[in-house]
Amino acid sequence: MDTAFSRTARVCAALISLIAIVSLVAQSVGNLERDGTMWAAWGAMLRWFTIWGNVAAGIFFGWIALRGRIEPRIPFALAAALVIIAAVYHLLLASAHDPQGVDWWTNIAHHTVVPAGGVLWWLAFSRDGLAGWRSLPIVMLVPVVYGGFALVNGALTGFYPYFFLDQPSLGLGTVLLNMAGLAVLFLLVAALLLAIRRLIRVPA
Repeated sequence: MDTAFSRTARVCAALISLIAIVSLVAQSVGNLERDGTMWAAWGAMLRWFTIWGNVAAGIFFGWIALRGRIEPRIPFALAAALVIIAAVYHLLLASAHDPQGVDWWTNIAHHTVVPAGGVLWWLAFSRDGLAGWRSLPIVMLVPVVYGGFALVNGALTGFYPYFFLDQPSLGLGTVLLNMAGLAVLFLLVAALLLAIRRLIRVPA
């Protein structure tokens, strides 16, 4: 069953979608000089899970803004993915990353603004009971789908974006175990989001 949202929710969703789309376009244009064509630029960008999350944010929040409704498990799974995108970057990668120029803005948008906006939107506007504890397993599909893409892309190009998916170095068995671990991590993050939503909506 789709969830219908208020005008405020739709306006906020439109803003998140706009930021995601503008930052993705800016990143694509910025990569043209290095990659030669827009097709090559997008091919290089889509190797990264961060880009997947931002593309999804642009599409699904845009859908909410335009249509006013969406299947509730979609923004739930997206919120969990955005938490992981922001957490991994700020806890593990930010200290060794010094983007300049357009990359400075797109980096903030991809790893901070869009994830924060997406998660806060879900906490504020999602409906209890429509994307709850029974929906947790759907969240586990996200890393599995991305992991499958990364393995196929890696086999074709020789590039593996994350060390835990480096099949030639680790072996297929270890990579599959890593993907299972990621699925569990997504499950735990989604459960935490549900707990936070329940906590902030308990009447004082």
